[in-house]
Amino acid sequence: VRLDRLKLTNFRQHADTEIDLASGVTGIIGPNGAGKSTLLEAIAWAIYGAPAARGTNETIRFARAAPRSTVRVELDFGLAGHDYRVVRTLTTAEVFLDGDERAVASSIRGATDYLQQRLGMTKDEFFNTYFTGQKELQFLAQMGPAERGRFLAQVLGYERLRLAQERARRRRNDLRHEIDGLRQAMADPSSIRAELESARGQREEAREQVEAARSSLEAARSSLESVAPKWEAIQTSQERASKLEHEREMAAREYRDAKRAVAKAEEELESLSGSEKELAVLRERLEPLESLREEVRALGEAAQRHARREPLAEQVAELETELAQGEKRLGQLGRAPEYVQRFRAELEELKASLDAAETAVEKERDAWQQDRQEVRTRLQTYKDRTAELQQQLDQLREAGPEGTCPTCGRPLHDHYDQVLTDLEDEWESLVQDGKWLKKREGQLEQKPEALTDAERARAELQGRIEDRQEKLNRSENAVEEAEKLAGELERRRATLAEKEKELAEIPSDYDAEAHRAKEERLESLREVERKATRLEEAVSRKPRLEAERTEAAERQQAAEERGGEIREELESLDFDRDRFEALKAEHQDATAAVQKAEVGLTAAKGELERAEDRLAAAKKARSEHDDRKASLDAMESERRLNTELDAAFNQLRVDLNARVRPELSELASAFLTDITAGRYTALEIDESYNVLVLDEGEEKPVISGGEEDIANLVLRLAISQMIAERAGHPLNALILDEVFGGLDVERRDNVIQLLHGLTGRFEQVILITHIESIREGLDTVVRCSFDERSGASVVEQIAPVAA
Repeated sequence: VRLDRLKLTNFRQHADTEIDLASGVTGIIGPNGAGKSTLLEAIAWAIYGAPAARGTNETIRFARAAPRSTVRVELDFGLAGHDYRVVRTLTTAEVFLDGDERAVASSIRGATDYLQQRLGMTKDEFFNTYFTGQKELQFLAQMGPAERGRFLAQVLGYERLRLAQERARRRRNDLRHEIDGLRQAMADPSSIRAELESARGQREEAREQVEAARSSLEAARSSLESVAPKWEAIQTSQERASKLEHEREMAAREYRDAKRAVAKAEEELESLSGSEKELAVLRERLEPLESLREEVRALGEAAQRHARREPLAEQVAELETELAQGEKRLGQLGRAPEYVQRFRAELEELKASLDAAETAVEKERDAWQQDRQEVRTRLQTYKDRTAELQQQLDQLREAGPEGTCPTCGRPLHDHYDQVLTDLEDEWESLVQDGKWLKKREGQLEQKPEALTDAERARAELQGRIEDRQEKLNRSENAVEEAEKLAGELERRRATLAEKEKELAEIPSDYDAEAHRAKEERLESLREVERKATRLEEAVSRKPRLEAERTEAAERQQAAEERGGEIREELESLDFDRDRFEALKAEHQDATAAVQKAEVGLTAAKGELERAEDRLAAAKKARSEHDDRKASLDAMESERRLNTELDAAFNQLRVDLNARVRPELSELASAFLTDITAGRYTALEIDESYNVLVLDEGEEKPVISGGEEDIANLVLRLAISQMIAERAGHPLNALILDEVFGGLDVERRDNVIQLLHGLTGRFEQVILITHIESIREGLDTVVRCSFDERSGASVVEQIAPVAA
């Protein structure tokens, strides 16, 4: 990895920070709390997301940033010949490749997975290998022997051998279980052979039964074929005789029906002669019927007009009343348009005043909220600084004059009292300022009087606007009502004119008694008319009855002649009922014999099919046994192969781990010689991965804290260089955070010279420290400071001091 550019927006104390990272040794220098380590946290957060950052999303956001303001980190880096750009916020993440404007990953989870896959390292591996801090220098010493060996194997890529060995073991165990299950499921070969022989014998017996059943069926069918022609011939005679008997019964029935029809027609024709005479008398009485009907119709129309006159007069009176009331209401609504104009003008003026009142309320509220937010922000800053000072004072009092400065890390000695007094004065000043801010915060909890007055004025204007709006609505409704009422009055005047005209056209000379007498006489003649209609209908049937009598007589004669013909044909037909019954019984017996033979043949065939199925099942069982035997042999071979792989992987891991310790010891010894200027020349790692410093070939029994830091540092550098050489992870950047705390000036200079020598292996070496003196000999210096006024970190690149 080659880190090119880092830009932070509202991330921790970095409100707006951007730095360009060059090759060589870069020092990020500044006092504690200036935001140096936050830059490294931002790099890890850009790549791995939330798991790489301390706290929650809300604690990541810059304390003085506006609520819901954007937290954003942009990281540009190179990897394996490609340029990557990562843009991550609290809710989004995007990765761009080689300057393309389209993102190759565009979600929080997708971006993290994509970058982790490209780097080939998890977050923990990334931190434990390439990020080294003063607290992390003891990480190998804090592990047990097994943990140390597993960690080195994992970061060096040997862990894949263990995973391959576990897969080989799992496959071997799975094969063992499958082999055991397959053996238990396999049948006995002798049982399979016995079943095959038995199935073959059953099949031969079934074939013989099928042949015997076929012979019986052929004999039965031969007997049926000999009797079938005789049976078919006598069936034909029987069917003809039955048909003739039926036709003779139908002819007799037709003869009887025709005879009754002739008698009925003659009887009805005789009764019609009296009806003709009665009909002539009734027709004379009905001569005045048409003129009487016309008179009754005219009287009915006069009665309808007379019935319409009274309700029409009532409608005319009702319309006159409604017109008078409507004209009175229309006069009352005459001033409605004037009120509409008046209330509309007043409403516009009040709304303009309300807009000004709203502006005044918002202005007063914004000023109040701004004051509250500013006091809270300042109070939180004072609390954080007070807590930090309290912690430093506690550490200082506990360590005494022999302790180190909590800011620069240097021994205090004679400066102890001065530093303690300065810190106590600063703490007391912060406490007093904090009390004042706390009091001010309580005062600002109450709403200001100016804001209260502005809200009261706004409420009064809103009430007046509602009153004018209600009056305007009533006036507009009155105008609309007047327009509708004028149209309605016009329609009612037209309706009144029509009703008056219709009333004038209705005559008043209607005679109800004469109308009733005419209707009674008309009803009596209608009864006579109905009786005459019935007689006419009866007389009109005479031609039809005469035709029916003639047709029935003809049918009677035809039925008598057909009956004679049927009797002659029956006498000529040679049909013997006894012979028919005998042939019927003989045919039924032959048919039953054929059916029985067919059933026997079907049963024999079914038995043959069952025998064939049994034989096929036995053959299938033998084939499955052979297949399982072949699978069992293949599984045994694969199980032996996985057993051999398990042993081979185990031996390979032992050999590789045995080579790791000497190689690490050699690299670490070279680093140790450079850092200590030849004071110590050798460092060994025993079988438990314990670090041993040798002095003239002998293990040094007691080493100081600074020397222990050096030993752990060179071991971490050796691990990082070994990883880079073996290309287990394509990273060539080394980041060291506050690793000079236990080193004297000479050894710090040796470490810096050593890091310069590593630039051939690591293109970038980044040092995080508060020690100003290491600026000498650095390729690039980035200065971090804290602006108490803005509460944000300030980052600037400055020229390094020449060595």
